[in-house]
Amino acid sequence: MNGPFILVRPVLQWALILGIVGLVNGCTPRLDWRDIQLEPIAASALFPAKPVEVSRTLASAKNAASFMLTLRSARIDHTVFAVGWVLDANAEIRSVLESAMLANIGARPESIERKEIQHGDLLIYEVTATGQMAIANGTAPVPARIWMRSLVIADPAPLKKGAVRVVEIVAAGPTYELQEENARQFIESLRFIR
Repeated sequence: MNGPFILVRPVLQWALILGIVGLVNGCTPRLDWRDIQLEPIAASALFPAKPVEVSRTLASAKNAASFMLTLRSARIDHTVFAVGWVLDANAEIRSVLESAMLANIGARPESIERKEIQHGDLLIYEVTATGQMAIANGTAPVPARIWMRSLVIADPAPLKKGAVRVVEIVAAGPTYELQEENARQFIESLRFIR
């Protein structure tokens, strides 16, 4: 009667060891949060990896004038965490950028939720939505989601009358990757240095 139990005991021990190793590996953080200074907008944000910066010139359908969007972003698998800004902008650009981000995931209109948050003298626009995105060329789109905050800040010494800074912070990716707690940690981390 001891024979089968002698074999089962080592198997159970190895199963327990493999289970613990799997649990430890599963708990190893993929996200390496770090505070990044965003000097051009006098702000900081908590990124999940070392960000890269790119700038591109865009034009809106509403406004024939082009504008320069600068993005500092970090990618974890297929999920993007980004802070973008337009200096010497106009207030209309905020809604243009919001629409572009929603279009990037093909946001379903019924899934879009908007709210306004008053934080001191800043009015923050928060948007969440679901849609679909292609994670590689030639692949079928997968369900995706986005969390985004944007705001317009009057420049203390504008280059021209009515000039503002438009700032957005966005977490977007496939629903199977992007967890709400990580998206919220990111979008709520944006701090302005006064």
